[in-house]
Amino acid sequence: MRKGISYATLALLVILAGVVAALVYIVRAPFPVEDGSLEVAGLGAIVEIEFDRLGVPRISAGSDADAFYALGFVTARDRLFQMDLLRRGTAGRLAEIFGADLLEEDRWNRTMGFGHVADAVLARLPAAQRRLIEAYSAGVNQAMAATSMFPIEFMMLGYRPEKWRPEDSILVMLAMHSMLTWTGDQERTATVMRHVLPKSVVDFLTPESDCYNEITAPRNPGRCATDAIPVADLIAVLNNANAGGDDDSGIVSGNGSPRGSNAWVVGGNKTQDGRAILANDMHLELSVPNIWYRASLRYPGVSLSGLTLPGIPALIAGTNGQIAWGMTSIEGDFVDLVAIEEDTKVPSRYRSPSGALRFETRTENIHVRDRVDETLQVRTTIWGPVLPKLLLGRPVAVHWTSLDPTTTDLGVMGLARAATVTDAIIQLHRAGGPPLNVLLADTAGNIGWTYMGKIPRRIGMDGLFSESWADGRKGWDGYIPPEELPSVVNPAAGYLVNANQRMLGSSYSVVIGHDFSGGYRAWRISERLNQLNGISEPDMLALQLDTDTDFYRYYQKLALRVLEGQNALGPFPAGDLRRYLEAWDGRAETNSEGIALLVEFREELVKAVLAPLLAKCRNVEPGFSYNWSSADVPVQRMIESGRPELVPDRQSFHDWHGFLRARLLQSASQLAKRHGVTVLEGLTWGSVNEVDVRHPLTEGVPVLRSFLDMPRVAVPGCGHCVRFADGKYGASERMVVAPGRESAGILHMPGGQSGQPASPHYSDQQESWVKGQPAKFSNEEIVHGLTLRPWVRDSIKSTR
Repeated sequence: MRKGISYATLALLVILAGVVAALVYIVRAPFPVEDGSLEVAGLGAIVEIEFDRLGVPRISAGSDADAFYALGFVTARDRLFQMDLLRRGTAGRLAEIFGADLLEEDRWNRTMGFGHVADAVLARLPAAQRRLIEAYSAGVNQAMAATSMFPIEFMMLGYRPEKWRPEDSILVMLAMHSMLTWTGDQERTATVMRHVLPKSVVDFLTPESDCYNEITAPRNPGRCATDAIPVADLIAVLNNANAGGDDDSGIVSGNGSPRGSNAWVVGGNKTQDGRAILANDMHLELSVPNIWYRASLRYPGVSLSGLTLPGIPALIAGTNGQIAWGMTSIEGDFVDLVAIEEDTKVPSRYRSPSGALRFETRTENIHVRDRVDETLQVRTTIWGPVLPKLLLGRPVAVHWTSLDPTTTDLGVMGLARAATVTDAIIQLHRAGGPPLNVLLADTAGNIGWTYMGKIPRRIGMDGLFSESWADGRKGWDGYIPPEELPSVVNPAAGYLVNANQRMLGSSYSVVIGHDFSGGYRAWRISERLNQLNGISEPDMLALQLDTDTDFYRYYQKLALRVLEGQNALGPFPAGDLRRYLEAWDGRAETNSEGIALLVEFREELVKAVLAPLLAKCRNVEPGFSYNWSSADVPVQRMIESGRPELVPDRQSFHDWHGFLRARLLQSASQLAKRHGVTVLEGLTWGSVNEVDVRHPLTEGVPVLRSFLDMPRVAVPGCGHCVRFADGKYGASERMVVAPGRESAGILHMPGGQSGQPASPHYSDQQESWVKGQPAKFSNEEIVHGLTLRPWVRDSIKSTR
């Protein structure tokens, strides 16, 4: 009997060993060759590729086309599944590999028609740009042709990647366009509010920016005064809301926009040796692999180093040795929901400035895994596609810069040969792509800021609300001409900062946006830079890692005021809560106490104070939600007014003190329950704030998380800190570089260079990113070398 068990055990071990061996092969087989020489099709001349100890390629080529061919080649070997998801997502082709769960996303992207936009963009690209995008695509396809096995994700999902087309690179560009510039939900929210609420209340609840922004770039500082509040209209709205007994749960979010970025430059008069230095950390939803791919490219007259986006032949942020550049989201308004006036007599027609027109119809066939295909009929107008969801009972068409083929190109590559800040600004004003803030530094110590991308020039409206354009008195009059785009060069302060706040004060009349975030971050960065002199790269990194958050000081003072004279707050002794709040050190470090309750209290207040004002909006717009970045402005004005008539729940509370005390108790109870504690003392920020960096597959297959995701660990920072850290959102990179002094630069990113789970470069940059340790921008330690040679038959053809 023992012998039988022994044989069975041995057989099981053999089977397990076979399974393990097969898994190891499947995981490791797609690993790219990093040494030696390869003959490849489509290359003009020999290209040398060196890899540093982090797997970052350094490409040396005899032409720009060959350099970007090689970039496509190495990027696809490291990030092919990520590239495939990016193009599929924008094209509305996720359901065919993931199933019906992704249908809603596919429907939205198909309604927008990004696939058709990509075709139109490619058709009108300048010849030089098209040549680069075709070379990049050829490199991607060569990498796919040369692999012995596709990455494990393709095997798990049971499909093979299609050939990469130049149009696919455009789709990846449009993916960033979509992610960074869609404000249709904001316009829908504001339009419903205007329909339901008095104008004064709508204005009050939709501040363009916060009061920190009014310090850095004054435009309307009066609205930050304590008496800037429409008391009578607010009381009337609250009376109506209370009388109606509406359900206001889930109407308001206190989180604001989770994305953003920081970038700043300091000029020669602020640094140790007269250099200009750039810092840039772009805040996005974190993922495995990271959104950015590090690379260096050298070809005649050009030396580029920095961050690329897998799928695009361009350097998004970095340096060419003479200038350095970094980018942030403008958070402007580049979308309008055009209210459609349907012809009452002929439903297939709508009114336009040129008379009644017939709706065009576009048919989209969506393949769905394990289900019958879905056919989507999209109505289109002269302004854009019609959304399936009505707004206030009327159809609306989407007019969006992302859907205009004239707004997208590879003009950012003009920076490759720019020698000065002024040269760069000229190039950026001509470039297409998502509208962005660009911060610049050059080797002469100059610094600058400007916009890139196409920014609408509106007539008859400012774009916050949905309007009819049928009579021609409202709409877009093209885009702001390049010569009228704003820029700043070498300001007296010696530095320039953008953290998504509004950059322009009252002197610039064009309305760029309606809901700018980052005012506190910009104020804090400016405050520190103003104090610093003799700045070096480590100083810039230290500021990127700054966790001071005066933003929450108001809520600390408010909570302590509420606790005065109290013995207990529900199950919490008031003295314990007071000590917990007083222990806060003003920072969001992992060992900081008190801030967890302040964050909870602030979010609870935003919801509780504003939801009753907006309850009626649900009556006209099911699913209505309010998520304004600067919601703290109206909340604080209402609280500081002290007016009992403005207490949101007057049936339960007769004054603000009682209401605030109840909200503090609610916050403390929620926080304690969520983290399984009975007392808050000892609950540190690190216990609450963990970074959550996931692979796309683990959302649906949790068992893979330990294999594919980065470990969940406590991190410093917060949603209102310079060091932005908010669960799934955070700094997708941290870059500090002075052009011409790249060896002294710093570059962090989460995860690693490779998308292959068993690769040594899958997570080898994660620790430096989490701990904020200095990591070299340009690593001189080369560990591998690969030579790409033109395929012999290509060489023979080229000599004929």
